[in-house]
Amino acid sequence: MTVNFWISAWAGDESSSAVTAPASRPARNRIETPKPARHHRTPQTGFFYSNCVRRPRGATTSMQARRPDGIAYADAPARQRHNERKIRRRWVSVPGKLARGMSMPQVTKRALLAAGAFAMAGATRAQDAAAQGPVATSGGPFVTRHKGVFNGRKVDYVATVGETLIATPDGRPTARFVSTSYVARGGDPAKRPVLFAFNGGPSSSSATLHMMALGPRRLVVAQDPAAPSPGPQLTDNTATVLDVADIVFIDPAETGYSRVLPGGRRELFYSVEGDAQSVSDFVIAWCKANGREASPKYVLGESYGTLRAALMAGQLAPVLPLDGVFLFGQAVNMIETSQRAKNVVSYGTNLPALAAIAAYHGRADLKGRSMATFIDEVYAWGMGEYVQALLRGYDLPEAGRRRIAVQLQAYTGISADYYLANDLQITKIAFLRELLKDKGQVLGMYDARYAGPAPGPGQRHVDPFAKVTAPIQPAMLAHYAQTLGVTWPASEYRSLAPETGGWAWNGTLGPGGPFLDYDYPARLTAAFKANPKFQLMIGTGIYDLTTTVGPARYMVTKSDWPRDRVIQRQYEGGHMAYTHEPSLKAFTDDIRAWVQGGQPA
Repeated sequence: MTVNFWISAWAGDESSSAVTAPASRPARNRIETPKPARHHRTPQTGFFYSNCVRRPRGATTSMQARRPDGIAYADAPARQRHNERKIRRRWVSVPGKLARGMSMPQVTKRALLAAGAFAMAGATRAQDAAAQGPVATSGGPFVTRHKGVFNGRKVDYVATVGETLIATPDGRPTARFVSTSYVARGGDPAKRPVLFAFNGGPSSSSATLHMMALGPRRLVVAQDPAAPSPGPQLTDNTATVLDVADIVFIDPAETGYSRVLPGGRRELFYSVEGDAQSVSDFVIAWCKANGREASPKYVLGESYGTLRAALMAGQLAPVLPLDGVFLFGQAVNMIETSQRAKNVVSYGTNLPALAAIAAYHGRADLKGRSMATFIDEVYAWGMGEYVQALLRGYDLPEAGRRRIAVQLQAYTGISADYYLANDLQITKIAFLRELLKDKGQVLGMYDARYAGPAPGPGQRHVDPFAKVTAPIQPAMLAHYAQTLGVTWPASEYRSLAPETGGWAWNGTLGPGGPFLDYDYPARLTAAFKANPKFQLMIGTGIYDLTTTVGPARYMVTKSDWPRDRVIQRQYEGGHMAYTHEPSLKAFTDDIRAWVQGGQPA
């Protein structure tokens, strides 16, 4: 599924010392002196450590105030803290900036199936070694000052790539979170919103949202799906929301440079509940360390990250209530999204996506209707007459079955004969293979506007959308090294957490085993109750074959959430609809209105 990053709320003094950037680097990228941290403890989660916060006036910036790995001390006498946090680390050398001529990675199928957490095929020995322990933390935090124009407004902001240690109540560090934050200088922090953003997986870094949607720099994407990829080219992202909110990109445990420490257990982080709790703990820690407890707080999760966001909303409700959650490419009601063979509702909910995609490729006739009207019509028919027919199964008379099959052909471009031979159903996977089968092409799962050659016998399927996602990791690493001054080894960076096959899904209802239910949407109810201003926004790309338009609508229909506090949006594009530039503007404009407490236009 999808991705994440972060920046601190430091508004450094004008008198702060700075190291002037070399002439070859733009002035906006000069590196500021990092500020030592304040540290805090929360009653529910124990100790939190952060080294990305404002420096008290007169505090030293000497490395003597820090351990050799750059992490500041917290809460106990220095020697005791050093012993408590002395962690077996694999020390590595720190290279210089990445070469500009880095090679394009091959994107694996597993990475694509993570919907935004894109791993490289053939992991290097360094990556294999990194899986055995935490990455070395020589250097950091990496703090730089920048200027940009976002939505027509000039913004002076500070970028921080830094770490936060999460520990047990007895002070044992369990995880090291690395995040990237972009925080505007000046203004009232109590009034300026903070947007915490992450992708999915499980579990992936936040690089996709960072480098394609919400970061101040973004990848250039060819707007014609048939065009070749322009490669890892970056441009200023004038659409991002830094004009109205600070942004914190979060890399969950074992992704990016974040790691589970020897004092923690990976299996606790590799679960729906534990993953969400650890990111909730991070949000609490970051807000306390940066003095942002009073700021309006919003969480945006993409793909699997929507499950994380939903659980976080419930976990944070009693201690640090959120002002809003954005579920983008939502998978929260996964049962209606995933299409189990006999779950007839899931075939009704997913039908509008098939119809939109068929219309895009000229296999369904809009008959003068707008795409939005067409989707509405198909959803109404799919959740009405179509689902009723599926419920009757083979008890439905032949004439009725044929009538339904003919209508399905009109909506989806798949022949009536196919539907009659397959119990009036087609899975999303079968659809991407069948729609353009006569042309020898398959569709992209994550953005079905993209089409490519069908694999031959014995060949591995390559998603046609892979050419869009392939540059994300090299672009992220280049941005780290060349713009944000990060000197950690590129080989230690992970787009995807390793060995997640045993991820625990933590069923919510039932006696266990096959009788479990997964009622993740219910976790959002506590957030509505905890904050009368809480708003839920749900956004979906209409050409997405993974998390489709219909299940999002159905989830709201089956909820008891206040309808005036739920915003539903559709975007032209796929799972990462913001790769379509008009949708990027719509997406960021919607966020801009949402974090200011309003309704999108």
